[in-house]
Amino acid sequence: MENENGEEDERSNTCVWMLLLLEGCMTNFINNVQIEPYRRLPPFLSLYICPIRRRFRFLPSDYRSIISRSLTPIPDFHSNKDLYVYLCHHPVLIDEGRKSFSLEKRTGKKCYFLSTRDLNIVWSDAPEYWNSTSLPESRFPEVAQLKIVWWLEIWGTIKAGILSPLTSYTAYFVYKIKDGYGFYHRPTEVSVGISGVESGNVRFALLHPDDDDDYENYASALASDTEHEEPEPVDDYEDDDYEPNEVSPPTPTSNVEYEVRWLYNWRDDPGIVQADKLLPKLRDDGWFEIELGEFFIENEDDCIEMRVQEVKVGLPKHGLIVEGIEIR
Repeated sequence: MENENGEEDERSNTCVWMLLLLEGCMTNFINNVQIEPYRRLPPFLSLYICPIRRRFRFLPSDYRSIISRSLTPIPDFHSNKDLYVYLCHHPVLIDEGRKSFSLEKRTGKKCYFLSTRDLNIVWSDAPEYWNSTSLPESRFPEVAQLKIVWWLEIWGTIKAGILSPLTSYTAYFVYKIKDGYGFYHRPTEVSVGISGVESGNVRFALLHPDDDDDYENYASALASDTEHEEPEPVDDYEDDDYEPNEVSPPTPTSNVEYEVRWLYNWRDDPGIVQADKLLPKLRDDGWFEIELGEFFIENEDDCIEMRVQEVKVGLPKHGLIVEGIEIR
């Protein structure tokens, strides 16, 4: 009888441990598991739990240096586990608010989010084309808002040495489009590569959430000369100030009928509209993101370059709001 009860208790305990491992219970389990019960776990569960417990004990070796650059003070924690959990759920603004740092809870790898102040945006210094503003829904003090450009080119770099070694990463372009035009079914080139070594695999993305408002706004703007005044070309810049593509934005065509006809043809071309392109995903924070590409950290001396551009069509674009590029 005692053996039967013992077997039932053992089976019951095993079921309890399995339930605790389900998603949503993991944090509670790790916070409350004690040494003795942990030692009595079935062997296959012990192998699964060990790496999880280690992640809470071992923060990145340079974590003190990173959080010392925080824009605001970090709360004091009694244990590294508490600090680990905090950094997983509360991205920390560092480097005067130019980027944010966090940890991925599942793997413990270091993640960064580059703000527009850490990116290169062609013509962003010309108020005719771009405007810096603040939004309450952004983690950063400022974002970049597009007024009008015909040449869209945005890129950023990050040193591989500040990321977790021998780790896979994915870069994402984070943005919104408000009252925009020029992005509907207009493919944008995106890529990730090693700066100075390889350009990366260029893919195409559709930035605009699938919404006919973009088409209507654009056609309306083209049909009315008063909707958007064409800014004078900016020519008071030095050639050496622009890298790596020293090319002026294409001059917009004055043939409005051609542009409207081009828009209709573009929209109705099944080869373009139905092509296999990256689509935006809505994030929990209300922004959209497009995957730029994946990369693996092998050489800490590498510099990873991430790029978003549309420089071939030469038609106006408006309403893009850029928060930055996230690497996670």
